[in-house]
Amino acid sequence: MITFRPMNLETDAADMARIYSHTSVEPITERTARDWWAPRKDEFRLTTLALDENNKAIGYWDLERETWMKPGRFFIKVIVTPEFRNRKLGAQMYAEALRAARTQGATELESRIREDDVISNQFAEKRGFKTEFHFFESTLDLTRFDEKKFDDLLARVHAEGFRFFSLAEAGVTDENKHKLYEVNRDSDLDNPGGGGNFPDFYAFSKNVFDASWFRADTQILASLADRWVGLSAIGLYPEEGYAYNAFTGVLRDYRSRGLAQALKLQTILLVKKEGARYIRTNNDSHNAPMLAINRKLGYQPKPGMYQIHCIINSPYTLKHDSLPNDIGTM
Repeated sequence: MITFRPMNLETDAADMARIYSHTSVEPITERTARDWWAPRKDEFRLTTLALDENNKAIGYWDLERETWMKPGRFFIKVIVTPEFRNRKLGAQMYAEALRAARTQGATELESRIREDDVISNQFAEKRGFKTEFHFFESTLDLTRFDEKKFDDLLARVHAEGFRFFSLAEAGVTDENKHKLYEVNRDSDLDNPGGGGNFPDFYAFSKNVFDASWFRADTQILASLADRWVGLSAIGLYPEEGYAYNAFTGVLRDYRSRGLAQALKLQTILLVKKEGARYIRTNNDSHNAPMLAINRKLGYQPKPGMYQIHCIINSPYTLKHDSLPNDIGTM
């Protein structure tokens, strides 16, 4: 018999990490789960665990809304562990999450789902979800990377007066945290996959400065004179032997000068020194300039993610509930 109860982060973080990892390329740790589910001011978050007859967690549904999101829009996720799929559990959990969303005034739902997960894509499509963005994933094998090929690029960028440094070198002050936030925000708002929204400073701080993966020396900045004009941020996962390039952005007035490629190169050199075997990253499939930069650096394409979306302004009727699977991942 399957039972349900609210998730308790103090006791359930390891189970959350285990369940989520069934849907991701790289498994996440308990510490990462604690980061993701840590309470945030003014955020709505409701997570319910599904338990088998032995009281083992076998799935969860998650509903979230942060203050910076579009009015009426919520993030939803439903995950069922593989051994309990095809039992209509996913459909049941989705229906409960949908009812909870409606009680909170939701008019739209979004989620993320792997592009190579056929069953989950079918589940989402039959419940009215459509693709908003395609996030293109790629990896760079650092064991074969030759940085000498880019000596001319760095020489040219340096000759134009650009300087590279880490947040650790600049100093992790409140002023510099706000400056780093502003570079992130201003260079991301016209990103095709950004949707025209960006978290406020509080939410950004919780997701970045307070995260377990955060290191000030892996926030690599570019400046011209005293102005911070670009950033490449990377997370290191030494136990797994890889790094994740979370974001690279350059302010609009400083683009098309090789600066984004040079920033990425700085992070590659850093990660190589740390002993990682490879770097992962994701980019919107419409972001042609960044995809071209990745190709120049040697990134190889991998199956990516779809950001999916649906409108729930009409009564929902459960159909096609023979496809119980997760509808997305964070």
